[in-house]
Amino acid sequence: MDPEQTATQAGDPDDGANTTFSIRVTRGRKIRAFVKKALEFFQVNPERPLVLYSSPSEVSASTIPKLISVVEIIKREYLRGHPVGLHQFNQLLFEDRSRVPVEGENRADALLLALEGSSHPKQKLAPHMKITLCAKFIPEKPGQRETYQTPSVRKLSRAAKARARQRAKRGAGS
Repeated sequence: MDPEQTATQAGDPDDGANTTFSIRVTRGRKIRAFVKKALEFFQVNPERPLVLYSSPSEVSASTIPKLISVVEIIKREYLRGHPVGLHQFNQLLFEDRSRVPVEGENRADALLLALEGSSHPKQKLAPHMKITLCAKFIPEKPGQRETYQTPSVRKLSRAAKARARQRAKRGAGS
C-alpha cells in the first residue's frame, strides 16, 4: 500500500463497517491516480466513507488546490455511473507553527518578530484540509468547524427520458 494511503480502524478489527479509508493528496502524484483509487474504493465499498486530506505545509507548498480538484473530479466521475452523487463534508484546519510565547515577553518584541517578513507578516499557521466523501448521509456529521455539500443529481436529457419511457413500455408490454 502506498504511504499516501492508509486505512484506520475505528472499531472491532473484524467489523469492516467501521473502517475509514483515507488518501493523502500530495504534490508528487498525478491527479488521475487519486481519482482511480477513489473510484475503485467506492465500487468495492459503496457504504463506507472515504477521507481525502492534505498535510499541513507552508502556504506556497499547499496541496489544498490539488485536493479540491481531485474531489471535484471524483464527484463528477462518480455521478456518471450513479443517479445521485456523493455527500461531501469539508474541514479546513490549521496547525499553529508560531513559537510559544514566553511569559512576560515584551509586546513590542513580539510585534517586531511577527513583522519580520520582508514585505508581509510572517505566516505562522500551516493550513490543511480534510474532505470526507460518502454515498449515504452520515447523521453524526457535520461536526465542529465542518461544512456539508449536498450530492448532485444526474439530469437526464429529453432524449434519454424518452428512451427510458420506451424501455418501460416494452418491459411492461412483454
